[in-house]
Amino acid sequence: MSEQQEHTPGAVVRISEIVGSSPNSFSDAVRTAVQAAAQTVRNIRGVEVISSNADVDENGNLTMYKVNCKIAFVVER
Repeated sequence: MSEQQEHTPGAVVRISEIVGSSPNSFSDAVRTAVQAAAQTVRNIRGVEVISSNADVDENGNLTMYKVNCKIAFVVER
């Protein structure tokens, strides 16, 4: 969120926790999470990755990257 929005009197920011996943990378998992949130939430201003983990197959290959994120968005009034 920009400094101006952070200091706007009366601004309210809401935080939602979501999980994103991707077979390609952690970055793609974050991108997937934000894009999915943006389909139903406007004014997204930031994302914080809380944790990350991956699934591993029987050969030791990473098969799915997962991230637990907090999405910050300005609440409209």
